[in-house]
Amino acid sequence: MPTADSKSHGESVTEHSVSFLLSAFLFRTALSLATFEQVRPFTVQLSDSLFFFSVLFLLFTPKFRVLKSLRSGISLAGALIMAGAVLSLHNASSMHDAAGPLARLFVLFGLFAPLAVIHSKNVRANMFFVLAGISANCAIAMIQAWVFPGIVDVLSINPVEETDFGASIGRFMGLASHPNVLGLSAALGILIGVGLFFKERNALIRRWLILQVGVCSFGGILTGSRTLLASLIPGLLVLALLEKRNRGAVLRGLVALAVIGVIIAYSAPTAVSLYAERVDSSGQDYSSDYGRIMTAGLALLEISQKPIVGWGVDHMSRAGLMAIPGTGEISVTHNTFLHYWYAAGLLGALGYLALFAVPVKQMVVALKRNPPKVFGDGLNLGLSCYVLLFIVCMIDPIVFNRFLYVPMFVFAGFTAHALGPVKARKGTRAPLVHLSAPNTQATS
Repeated sequence: MPTADSKSHGESVTEHSVSFLLSAFLFRTALSLATFEQVRPFTVQLSDSLFFFSVLFLLFTPKFRVLKSLRSGISLAGALIMAGAVLSLHNASSMHDAAGPLARLFVLFGLFAPLAVIHSKNVRANMFFVLAGISANCAIAMIQAWVFPGIVDVLSINPVEETDFGASIGRFMGLASHPNVLGLSAALGILIGVGLFFKERNALIRRWLILQVGVCSFGGILTGSRTLLASLIPGLLVLALLEKRNRGAVLRGLVALAVIGVIIAYSAPTAVSLYAERVDSSGQDYSSDYGRIMTAGLALLEISQKPIVGWGVDHMSRAGLMAIPGTGEISVTHNTFLHYWYAAGLLGALGYLALFAVPVKQMVVALKRNPPKVFGDGLNLGLSCYVLLFIVCMIDPIVFNRFLYVPMFVFAGFTAHALGPVKARKGTRAPLVHLSAPNTQATS
C-alpha cells in the first residue's frame, strides 16, 4: 500500500516533469493575456490558444491528478451549468445556433476550470502573472489616450470590437473588448497588487507592485467605468478586515494607495475630472441607470415564463434584450446570474451561484482552522477577490470573459490545496502516554 510519503514523492515528481512545467508556464502566460480580447490570431483569442496548449502538455504529464478540481466545488458548479445548458436545448432555436455557446461553456468549465485548479498551488506566482497582464493592458490604454491613439490598431488582430469604441467620449479600453471590461480588470489588478504588497518583504518587489497598482489606477480611470469603485472598495475593505492582525501592512497599503491617488489627481486632472463627472451622474443618466433597471425587470419577466429549462443556451447573453426608450440604444441586463438563468434554466442558475458559494464556504472554513501563514495569506486575498468578482458579475454581463472566471478557478483550487494541510494539522494529536498502574501491594 502506498504511504503518504510515497504519494508526496509522486506528486513532486509530477510537478517537476518537463511537460508539467511547460503546461504551468503556458497557463500563467495565458492568465496574463486574459484581458487581451482584441488579439485573436486565427479568430481564437490568444489566451485561449495558450490555455489549449497548456491542456495538451498536461495530458502528457505522468500521473497528473484532477481530484483537487472535484474537491474545489468548481466541477460541481460546472456540471450543473452544463446539465442546464443541455436541458435548455429543448427550447433552443436550432442545434446549429446552440452548438457555439454550448462548446464555449464546455471549454470554460470542462477544460479551463480543471486546468486552473491543477495549476493553482502556487497562487502567488499566478497572481503576479494576472497583475502583470492587467497592468500592461492599462498601460496600453494610457498610451492610447495620451501618446499614440493608433497603438490599439497596431496591436489588435481580428478584433471583436471597433478599436476606437468609446474613445470619442473619453473612455479607453486598451485591448479589451469594452471599457468596462478593462475597468473591472483594473479593479481586480489593484486589489491583487495591494494584497501582494501586504505580504511582500522584498523592497524592490514592493516598489514594482506600487508601480503596477498605479498603472492599473490610471487605466481604470481612463475606462470611465463607474463599477470600478463599486467593486474595488468592498474588496479592499474585506482584505483590510482579514489582515487585521497585520496592521502595519494595512497601514502601508493605505498610504501607498493615498500617494497613488494624489499622483493621479496631480498628473491627470482632466481624466480625474471626467471620471468624477461620470460617477456623479449615477442616478441621473436615464439611459445607463434606469435602462439597467428596465432590462433587469424584463429579464425576470422572461425567466418567469420558462424558469426551469430556460430559453435555450443559444440565447446566452440576451436576457432583457430591449431598446431603451428615448435613446434607441439596444441593451441587455447587466447581471450575469440572470443571463445564466435565462439561457440555461434553474440548473444553470444554481451552478452559477455554486461557483461562488462553494469556494467561499471552503475559504471561510479553512481560515477558521488557523492555517499556516503561506495558506492564510492566499486565502485572505482569494476571499477578498471573490467579493470583488461577485459584485462584478452582479452589475455587468460577464458571460464568458476569462478575466473573471479563471482567477476564480485558481483561488478555488488553491483553497482545495490548502484544506489538505489544514485538515492534516488539525487531525494531528499528541501521542498518548500510557502510565503503569501503581503497585498497591508494595505500599500497603
